[in-house]
Amino acid sequence: MATQLIAKAKRVLSEALQLVTCLRNLADDPLLAGPPPEQGGIEADPLAIHFRDTASMMAPTVRLAQDMPDEPSIQSRLADGIEGIVSTVRQRLASLGHALDLRRRDTELVNRLAHLLVNLNGDQPIDESAFTQLAAELLAEGPSTPMRFLYTSPEAKQSHLGGPEYPAPARFIANHGITAARVMARMLRAAPEWSDRPLDPILAVLLKDVGMLRIPPETLADVEVLSDEQKRDIETHPRVGAELVANRLPGFSHLVEAIAAHHEFLDGTGYPSGLKDGQISSLARLLAVADTYTALCCKRPYRSAHDPRTALTDVLMHGESNILDRFAAEKLLAISLYPVGSVVEMSDGAIAVVAANHHDRQKLHLAARPVLNVLIDAQGCLLPAPRPIDLAESEGGSVVRTLPADERARMLGRHHPEWAI
Repeated sequence: MATQLIAKAKRVLSEALQLVTCLRNLADDPLLAGPPPEQGGIEADPLAIHFRDTASMMAPTVRLAQDMPDEPSIQSRLADGIEGIVSTVRQRLASLGHALDLRRRDTELVNRLAHLLVNLNGDQPIDESAFTQLAAELLAEGPSTPMRFLYTSPEAKQSHLGGPEYPAPARFIANHGITAARVMARMLRAAPEWSDRPLDPILAVLLKDVGMLRIPPETLADVEVLSDEQKRDIETHPRVGAELVANRLPGFSHLVEAIAAHHEFLDGTGYPSGLKDGQISSLARLLAVADTYTALCCKRPYRSAHDPRTALTDVLMHGESNILDRFAAEKLLAISLYPVGSVVEMSDGAIAVVAANHHDRQKLHLAARPVLNVLIDAQGCLLPAPRPIDLAESEGGSVVRTLPADERARMLGRHHPEWAI
């Protein structure tokens, strides 16, 4: 005879069944398939690990549901235990869902740009409005949108198993392009001189590296000193990209000069033409700053990513030494020392995520004292809910450093996957 369940047991088991169904549906999400094996596979993906751990938590619940005893008092106690598991799983799925939404958006943007750049480098008709639409979406991202520094190997063709493939190094270039465009969008908040044409700098950032599609991906993936031939390949990409835009996108002809000069430096040490000072346009100077900062903040095959504070300091120093334009470099202060979304370690050992920054050019010291949401306290204990703190209004505590990707994944991947990607 079937076991007669008390009302509480029926309710809890019904909720558990709904979560099991949700987990089964999530198992089919292609973004949880993990990257291809050559990029580390599923074991390298914090979201896939989070999902697997969450699914395993439901296994004892399923067993209890199948073997529920007849005794009402025992059912009640078991239901209490199952309810705790259900609550935890529900919270984890909410965090995982948020993280997947962020990844889905980033993946969509990168795929769109990779597709457009590959077409631009080919001979198929191309729609200029597709670039404009992409630039407008990136420009419209609000100041509270987390700044994520995207990277994939120059030899990568897919973001995840089953995802669309693009010839290498298109995805590497597109990851850099989307990130640099987001950096530029934030710089423009401190650039009123571009208020009447804000899409131009974003479009130029998205287009500037299309010439790199002509560079063998193994050259970009090389961790050794480059040969003279490899250096020549890299140093010609701005000119190649400018020619592609001039020939294939006549509506963007006003951006060609800046694209060709985005690696030129004020002291004449840049490439491909060794331009100096007044020979470099204001847009090219802006592109050089956004490109340099983004490249420093992102991993490269031959080095790890720089801390955003270090990257900002380096760019500002380049401005002071007449390598980059000082006024363009100072526009990076709109991003601040710790961009929104950065996971940081505090002086007492607590781990927090940057929720907002103070932008007062009269009080630049506030750039080092952002608004934080503390996730792990000074004793290393995970907090049940983020604890907000404004360092500008706090006498004690300061930010020590930004956590690199591997530490974020290790410390937060199992509980806050949205901050581990």
